[in-house]
Amino acid sequence: MQHALYRAAKAGPGRRFHALGDKVHRRDVLRRAWVMVRRNNGAPGIDATTLAEVEEYGVDRLLGELAVELREGGWRPLPARRVFIPKPGVAEQRPLSIPSVRDRIVQAALKIVLEPVFEADMLPCSFGFRPKRGAHDALQVLVDEAWRGRRWVVEADIANCFEAIPHEKLMQAVEERVVDRSVLKLLRAMLRAGAMEDGQVRRPVSGTPQGGVITPPRQWATSPSK
Repeated sequence: MQHALYRAAKAGPGRRFHALGDKVHRRDVLRRAWVMVRRNNGAPGIDATTLAEVEEYGVDRLLGELAVELREGGWRPLPARRVFIPKPGVAEQRPLSIPSVRDRIVQAALKIVLEPVFEADMLPCSFGFRPKRGAHDALQVLVDEAWRGRRWVVEADIANCFEAIPHEKLMQAVEERVVDRSVLKLLRAMLRAGAMEDGQVRRPVSGTPQGGVITPPRQWATSPSK
């Protein structure tokens, strides 16, 4: 399925996908999503449900319930659990928002379906959190370009990037490729779920909380200059 979606997106740069929602609640997709979530071995969300408790409850049972909720349009995410972790080298802390296990499964299923569509549009110079690409690949490009005589590396960072992303602009960008209403509804629900901090649920109109499966990652680009 992912190969077919990638080929279709690559062959039609202007194509907009109308029928993706039925793929999100496929049992094989949800099963693969569970494997991804289980492998990551993350902490529980605000419902305090652990991965071990899901296994005790019954993975197939939970996936079946999620499939029905997604198919009938009844799935609603819980607010994420907000925690703070240290930033290396500075006193500032980085906020993380941890969704519940069941919500992470849905996020992973949506990622499985959407990733090949948007991967087809990515540039070769982008390495951050892409399939079969990573920081070591980007570093190798720098090494190779240095051997070719290039001597300058430009490093830049956008301050508070994820907290400033406007939801509507983000959805407009997604809609350049995806027009399936059920998928767009899922994405909007994830963006609006908010996070619980100090007993209060906050639902800002901008920002994408870091910590979930489908959180937009930090994208690195290498563009060697002479």
